Order: sequence, then C-alpha cells, then structure tokens
Amino acid sequence: MATSDDGGFESRIGKGTKVSGTLSFRAPVKIEGEAEGDITGDEIVIAEGAVVNAKLSATRLTVAGRLNGEATARERIELLPSARVQCTLTTPSLVLREGAQFQGDCKMPASAKLVQPSVPAQPSLSP
Repeated sequence: MATSDDGGFESRIGKGTKVSGTLSFRAPVKIEGEAEGDITGDEIVIAEGAVVNAKLSATRLTVAGRLNGEATARERIELLPSARVQCTLTTPSLVLREGAQFQGDCKMPASAKLVQPSVPAQPSLSP
C-alpha cells in the first residue's frame, strides 16, 4: 500500500533486500535493494544505492543506482546524476543527466507510440 512518503510507489524492494528470479510489476515499483533476473513493469525506478543485474523491460525506467545487463523501455530511460550503468539500453528517448555514468550500447528505435502494425493496402479493383 502506498504511503505519502514513498512517492506513490505501490511496490518496493527495500534496502537490505535481495531478490532474484522473474519479477513482474503492474504498479510503479521502486527498487532500493538488490535485484537480479528478468524484471518487467510499467514504471521502474532504481534508487540511489540500489544494485540491479537484470534484463529489464519497462514503459519508463529511471536509474539513480547501479544497473548491469540489458534494459528496454518503450517510452523513455532517464539516468540521474548518481546512476552507474553498464549495459545495453534500447529506448526511443534517453535522458542522460550530468554526472551519470554510462558504459555500453544504446539503440534508439522509433517510439513504440509511432510504430503501428502495417495496414493492408486497399484492394485494387480488377477489370
């Protein structure tokens, strides 16, 4: 349950907690401890001091801690000044704040919002 001091996050991996495996979140999640494995969610925040070794998939990802592995965000990835990231990032929008450290690859495909399934061509009228 969200409280007024947690910024509205319904899910949290707290400091001193280490989780491993396949994690899936429907509500915004804040990771303050350690996590590894496959992590999916809509909005994922890796707090300052957190350590994540994972394959992440999210709509929006904000990193203030350490991230190693792969991260894919459908809308945006933001690396805050305290971020220490060593991985492959895939996102249509990358925000790198002054002081953030990023080592790895970045792939920037067209926005998921702009990518539409191909529409079949209108049938032609044969004589």
